[in-house]
Amino acid sequence: MPIELRSWINPQSYSNSYSTAGIAREAAYFTPVPEPVTADPEYISSEAREYEDAGYDSSIIPQSATWPDVTVTAAWALAHTRRLSVVLAHRPGTQAPTAAARAVATLDRVSGGRTGVHLILGSAGGSDLPRDGDHAGREERYRRAAEYLEIFAGVLTRDEPFDFDGEFYRVRGAFSGVKPVQRPRPVISLPAESEQAVELAARHADVLAFHGTSRARAAAKIAQARQAAPDRKLGFWINLNMIAGETDDQARQHLRDLEQAIRRLQEFRSGQRNGIRSIREDRFSDVSLADGQWEDDVLYLGLTALSRATPTLVGSPSTIADAVLAYHALGIGVVTLGSHVTSERDAQARRQTLRLIRQAVSVRDAAPNRAA
Repeated sequence: MPIELRSWINPQSYSNSYSTAGIAREAAYFTPVPEPVTADPEYISSEAREYEDAGYDSSIIPQSATWPDVTVTAAWALAHTRRLSVVLAHRPGTQAPTAAARAVATLDRVSGGRTGVHLILGSAGGSDLPRDGDHAGREERYRRAAEYLEIFAGVLTRDEPFDFDGEFYRVRGAFSGVKPVQRPRPVISLPAESEQAVELAARHADVLAFHGTSRARAAAKIAQARQAAPDRKLGFWINLNMIAGETDDQARQHLRDLEQAIRRLQEFRSGQRNGIRSIREDRFSDVSLADGQWEDDVLYLGLTALSRATPTLVGSPSTIADAVLAYHALGIGVVTLGSHVTSERDAQARRQTLRLIRQAVSVRDAAPNRAA
């Protein structure tokens, strides 16, 4: 089974910090981007090229009601790369499924088949959905998403106009003259963090996505999804960050430094809100890794608790590669490895990690053929 290595593309740089030092910029990467967010065309294009050169296969562009338009951002990233695929995070309810399907088909056509879609349903308890006029409750959003996906996929794949009558959508003669390069359509992924989400994804998606977790929990999620859709061949995607160092010890020391920088950044941002501009640089000098924050000896959850960052693989390139291969052996074909490098040494460690993963997967895939 091949593997797809994925990164994130944000529309502006991680410069919202109290310092221009590399560790401060990295701390900004591992914390939520503060509002407002604008579109930096040079940053989008350079980041896309950086990920392509590093060896990533694809990048996902996140969705927010206050962020730049995802489709336009994706088009800009695609126009400045040759190989990198771009996945659009997209919310049903913010756009008609027919219009969204035409946009995706057009992107896939002009990019030569380098477009994917990740549908997210959002949380009614947050402020993002109401900003776009979406006040639907949880159950309503799932029913609406099922109709949306049926129409969306139909526009991408059907060769004749079709009608649809549902609870939320009623269309007549839905059709798109532009069809995607990928057949039968670009890959559709959905998050699978709840039983409802798994059932929806199992019916309508190609790939089920879930947050970084231990291998045991990942295996349980995969088993649940396969049980929900025994007749479908589903793919799986896990979201992780990584901190790669020359050695495991060096990577963990960098993690300690990063935690201190994140705390300084958080205090600085809090001070900005309260009109206070200075911080005590020595305040966090005794910060150390908390006990019980590790899974499988390589997956660190401390940054998630500290800054809501995605769980992070920490170690040497070979250590991280081994961890990714263990997830891959469970049937996970897409792995996000988010990272922010601030030096050539960091960039080399990232490239080596991706190269080791790809080489090991190639060897693994070739083994059955040799046996045959």
